Amino acid sequence: QVVDELRAAHPGRIVQAGIALTDAVPGDPDRIAQLMSNLLANALVHGDPDQPVRVAAAVVGKTFELSVANGGQPIPETVQPRLFQPFNRRDTADVRDGLGLGLYIASQIATAHDGALTVVSDETETRFVFRMPVAATSLPL
Repeated sequence: QVVDELRAAHPGRIVQAGIALTDAVPGDPDRIAQLMSNLLANALVHGDPDQPVRVAAAVVGKTFELSVANGGQPIPETVQPRLFQPFNRRDTADVRDGLGLGLYIASQIATAHDGALTVVSDETETRFVFRMPVAATSLPL
């Protein structure tokens, strides 16, 4: 549903989704959807508009993994440690950046699920990955 909503909001963009889930993932589904929405919106706004955004979700062993990847300019390594802080924006003059809360909120949702949100960015792609254990979380189904 999140992917469909953001595809509709960005009709000129290609979003490729590979969701390989056979069972429900533990945790708060609304918050996990919000995390995914924030990551996907971020990729659509900041990624290269001529390249697809790729979303993947699967359970690998006892870990749920959700990733959102896009092509475009890499996020400088000096900026990456601050990405998950509140009110952090890449360029304060760029109105596309919003308030700088999306990645912070996503990271807080990850933490609330006993998980982590990470980023890897280079000349090839930028990939945000949310991982959380599926064996036990701090939130009920």
